Amino acid sequence: MTLLERLYEAAAPRLCGKRVQDVRIGSHLVGVLLDSGEFGAAYALPGERQTPEPVFPDPARYVGMPAVELAAGLKQEDLVARALGMAAANAVARPEPGHCLEDPDALTTVPVRPADTVGLIGFIRSIHRRIEGRVNRIIVFDRSLDGEPGISPEEQQPELLPLCDVVFVTGSAVTNGTLEAVLPWCRRARDIVVIGPSTPLYPEAFAGTGVTVIAGATWPPEHHQAALAGIGEGKAFHDMHGLTRRWALRVG
Repeated sequence: MTLLERLYEAAAPRLCGKRVQDVRIGSHLVGVLLDSGEFGAAYALPGERQTPEPVFPDPARYVGMPAVELAAGLKQEDLVARALGMAAANAVARPEPGHCLEDPDALTTVPVRPADTVGLIGFIRSIHRRIEGRVNRIIVFDRSLDGEPGISPEEQQPELLPLCDVVFVTGSAVTNGTLEAVLPWCRRARDIVVIGPSTPLYPEAFAGTGVTVIAGATWPPEHHQAALAGIGEGKAFHDMHGLTRRWALRVG
């Protein structure tokens, strides 16, 4: 069973009996509001699509759909369906106290050391900025920035990832299905952290994968309408970080 299939299996029982009340599909994010009052968002993966100008479906087509049916998009190849499925799963994620770390800051939870080689799968600017100059080496992979200075080619992952002591992976690697392909190359890493507001907070789905920490976010009810409006306006997560609550969960 793939990671996306395990995420669906973990989320489905929490989605049963609920329906989609509202959907927004923006240039950066998708958002799903359920009739239970729960809300989730995910990266829309615009850079992964084949057309230069992505054409997104009418969000109204999903209103009234059983939430578990929308979440089944996690098992589809279509990237919009998968992103909406992730948002539906994120809407019902409930971080359990037994897995929650006291500090949601991933760099506090997983400190880096001066001698470390740190891998970033996805150019996570906030992490890069904070560790630059504090570690021996930073290796960055990001297919959307391929060819730019400081970005290692994706084909070098099998060679370079085994050198890493700590690896941070953007949560969009879960949605686009690339995370599982790179995990075997991270075998030396003492910590593998999946990070970003769209990271699905389901530690049970990551058990046995090698991932040690998942760091993501939920959206308090008082911010749901602002989040929907922001997504519709094309805002990204960094534009709305003040509307979220961050979490860091230990896997296993």
